[in-house]
Amino acid sequence: MYYQIWNFFLKEERYNFWKNEINLYNNPNKLTWQKVIDFFAFVEQNLLLKSQLGEVDTLEGFINLVVDNGYCLKAEEIAWFLVTRKQIWNLFDLAQTTPLLKDQLLSAKNPQQFTKVAADYGYYFSVDELAWLLTEVKSSPELVSINNSVGEILTVSNYGKIEIGYWIWLAEEWGIVPPFCHRVQPGTFLSQYIDNPFLPDRCFLPKSYFKQQLVISH
Repeated sequence: MYYQIWNFFLKEERYNFWKNEINLYNNPNKLTWQKVIDFFAFVEQNLLLKSQLGEVDTLEGFINLVVDNGYCLKAEEIAWFLVTRKQIWNLFDLAQTTPLLKDQLLSAKNPQQFTKVAADYGYYFSVDELAWLLTEVKSSPELVSINNSVGEILTVSNYGKIEIGYWIWLAEEWGIVPPFCHRVQPGTFLSQYIDNPFLPDRCFLPKSYFKQQLVISH
């Protein structure tokens, strides 16, 4: 399956095609974003489907298998998800070796300025897309400690060779990523609140939280 994803969406000529095709997705949709995540998670649990996807030799065949397994996704939607994420990761990767870019990003006063700097370097994504990716990473069960604006918190520090902690910290400062995320998501929520990760019952407190609050209150 991974070769097919690369071959249909991320191989250089395909990536450039889809990047030009979608540019900024006309209507960034969190439901579609999550649906693609859910589909890839479903594939990891279904070895037969994973094998079938790994054997298809056309994009049409790939999408037909996706739909046949109950996920109403178009090629353009999967491409939007994959290409947008790749642009964000490529930006973070470049920032690690380009001090000027890193300084410009870290000094951004708001997420709109951040995405404008990214666009100046040829990386296009919306504030919502950045927030969804960083929230997803922060909610990952693969956790290590970092320090951020509210004290020590358990979150993902790096993906591969890309340090991610300070981008999460910046997004927290802007308010586009919730200050705390569940390490293990509870099984049930009140349905009307399920899409709001900022609510207290969807968050955990870092071990230094009460100490921080005590210091602030005095």
